[in-house]
Amino acid sequence: MRGVQRSRLLSVATLLLAVLALLAAARASFIMIYLGFAYRDELNPVTAPLSYYVLVDGGEQLFTSAAVAMAVGALAVLVGMARSGVRMAGRPTVLFAVWALCLVLAAVFPIDDSPRILTFAGWVHQFAGAGILALLSFAGLAAAPRLAESPAWRPVVPTVRMLSIGAAVIAAAYIVGRLDDLVPGLFGSVDVGGVLQRVVLGFQVAVVSALAVQLVRVSWSAVRSGAATGAATGAAAPTVLPRP
Repeated sequence: MRGVQRSRLLSVATLLLAVLALLAAARASFIMIYLGFAYRDELNPVTAPLSYYVLVDGGEQLFTSAAVAMAVGALAVLVGMARSGVRMAGRPTVLFAVWALCLVLAAVFPIDDSPRILTFAGWVHQFAGAGILALLSFAGLAAAPRLAESPAWRPVVPTVRMLSIGAAVIAAAYIVGRLDDLVPGLFGSVDVGGVLQRVVLGFQVAVVSALAVQLVRVSWSAVRSGAATGAATGAAAPTVLPRP
């Protein structure tokens, strides 16, 4: 009986992690959309990277909040998948964890208010930004074969692969677009770097959200199964009558 109760508590904890991940992803998405509308006069969302919101009055706290929320959501999904039995040890865990770390670093170390990188914080932000763009795609692709090993997780594998590849393709397009910084005029007056970066992050939020939704399904099924098992065990337990 204690084993059943413990298993049910673990399933509830996993369900809470999934809900936390969904709330974190929703919060990060809402803030990023809000920033785009609230500060459209200060920063053009078509051309300006998200990092530049730290340079406008009132934008730094919101940007930091969104980045930290997304990091928390990714880690919650990672822990939840491991708790639900997915074999996440090794490369998938490292990639998810480092991606979350890059989000935090990009928030803690702001971008330099200059066309060139001038400070240590600026360099840290630059490398963290590169990690944000690249690592989640590799994490999703590394996790997909592990997810496919479990029948409960197999339905989400095509979605994770598709979104991870989509994020990688758009990230590559963003990097190519930034070559204009090295060779001015390479692409003329066209600059859609801000849009490309936001699309990449949209794909990444979708990867985390897809995993979180599947984690809700898996953990909720485990909670219901545990409740049914507990009820059956209680009904089957023999009644001990007092001695006369």
